[in-house]
Amino acid sequence: MLIDRETIDIYIEETNQSLAEIENNLITLENMGANIDMSLAKYVYHAMHVIRNGASLLSLSKIKELSQKIENVLGLICNTRLTPNPEVINILLQGIDRLYQLIDLIHSNDDMDIGEQSVLLTGLTSAVLPDNIKQSVTEVRDIPVPDSKHVFHITEFNLIQVLEQGKNIYILIYDLIKDVQEKNNTPLNFLRFLQEHGDIVDSFFDIHSIGTLEEKKFGSEMPYFVLFASKFNFEQLADAIGVQPHQIKQIKSTIADLVDSEKKLDQPEFSVSFSTHQRHLNIKNRLNMLNSLFCEFQFTMDCFSQNRDHQLSMDKARLKSVLTSLGAFLNQENSVLASKILWKIGRNIRDHAYQSNIQAMLNLQCGLIMMDHRILHRLIDPLTTIILKMVRLVQTETPIQITLNASKNQDMVHFTLSFSRPQILTKEIRMDYHVEKNKIKALCANISQSFDLKKGMTIDICIPQHVFILPGYAVVIDTQTYIVPTFNVKNCLTNLTPSMWCEKDSCIALNHEEKYIQVIGINNSTLSYFQEKTSLMICEVGGQRFGLAIDSRDASEYDAVCQPFSNQLHSNSFIAANCLLEDGRIAMIPDMGFLANKLKQ
Repeated sequence: MLIDRETIDIYIEETNQSLAEIENNLITLENMGANIDMSLAKYVYHAMHVIRNGASLLSLSKIKELSQKIENVLGLICNTRLTPNPEVINILLQGIDRLYQLIDLIHSNDDMDIGEQSVLLTGLTSAVLPDNIKQSVTEVRDIPVPDSKHVFHITEFNLIQVLEQGKNIYILIYDLIKDVQEKNNTPLNFLRFLQEHGDIVDSFFDIHSIGTLEEKKFGSEMPYFVLFASKFNFEQLADAIGVQPHQIKQIKSTIADLVDSEKKLDQPEFSVSFSTHQRHLNIKNRLNMLNSLFCEFQFTMDCFSQNRDHQLSMDKARLKSVLTSLGAFLNQENSVLASKILWKIGRNIRDHAYQSNIQAMLNLQCGLIMMDHRILHRLIDPLTTIILKMVRLVQTETPIQITLNASKNQDMVHFTLSFSRPQILTKEIRMDYHVEKNKIKALCANISQSFDLKKGMTIDICIPQHVFILPGYAVVIDTQTYIVPTFNVKNCLTNLTPSMWCEKDSCIALNHEEKYIQVIGINNSTLSYFQEKTSLMICEVGGQRFGLAIDSRDASEYDAVCQPFSNQLHSNSFIAANCLLEDGRIAMIPDMGFLANKLKQ
């Protein structure tokens, strides 16, 4: 199918990136007040416009509706009818947050309510309009497609917005199979191509013509209709986008003509070639696979290094050289500007200040420092909590400005968190941030707190620019926490019953998909031991497939930062590494290759 899983995954990834950028830029616009950068405002408007168009193409009705309402408010900011003050930005950010949730539940968001956000955004839009057009924000007009039963449903306000720009309005008719798929294009790339030549006012594709599984028939076409506004005249537009005569209809530029669009113009035949969309999602998947192989290689190297045989020194050096090069490549691929992620802390502080009616702002100074994005994402929560605790302790009506400054020294990054106005502190204030400290220490970082009457309170953090991060599941086996690597885990079975177990060749095996899975236990190998467990993780290392009986596991994957071996673990062949969890507990990382080899023996 043309609108396949990959297309939706690409849309999800690109939309999440755009929403983060929009969110950051909205806060920047808020700080500018009335003297906003109009080019930045228009950039934000266009980014939301792209999100809405993608939702139309993929028939994501609620994402389309909510993004359209956000786009309307952004359009008013671009037209200087609306000032991006804290109240306006707060409503926009609430809409952005809801879009995040809709994207996360893209396959089941029909049950998600967007009523509150829609009412706030609609009210914000109509509040600044003249009385004679306030009603246009909610009044929906039907625009029929000439010679067709299909109809666009669009608010009169959005039609007025287009007409005020003085652009020509067209209806474009495409077949996503013939005009996209058979030309080796992708739907999202096709959408980008159209947006280069004008504005997509509205669009939809006729899903009913495709057929359904219940009807047991499938159409050979996927009609896609676009209400298009462009500065090009008919001939120029047709030449630019390469449409056939029957694929373009021009409509006179009045609302009366739009709702009675029967005018049809003929046009000579044109053709166009599309560039192939870059399959960046596949690249990301391959990068994840490469990271998994690196983790497996790292474990092997750690175990290999325990051998003190001098004859192996040359082989160890070669392996270490390959591992270093591979690690450097992955570090480069995972590195981003720290400011591109840590700005989220400013959003959290901004929301708290708005809700608490206090004046607090974060001044982020990270320069061009690059760090692993997985480390940065895990810094957001503890740093936000620490800052909020600092704000609550001060309790002053004076505007509070907090500075988060970053500097780099070799492979270490130093963060300094401090009040930029220490005069509000007249005595030493100590705060308890034990939980947050453990979360930061879990990233192989050192953190300390100091106080000076002249400089105020300061939190110093020294953290590696890159660390060995292992994707895995946090599991519990006999009250001990372990991290089981996800690249060794194929699936997890729960609610095991005694009837699922049997004995074969003196081993415990699980009848799974009509195959026997060999099982390894941690302390015991009796049948009763395995039957007491609630879950079984199916692992595969080096072609050896086996089960690991566990008491429980977290519902989601866990990125564990591997800590160096402790002296107590050197003699334990079962443990490959250890890490510190965010709550302060120590978790062991079992050597799955060792287990598989033992089972094979």
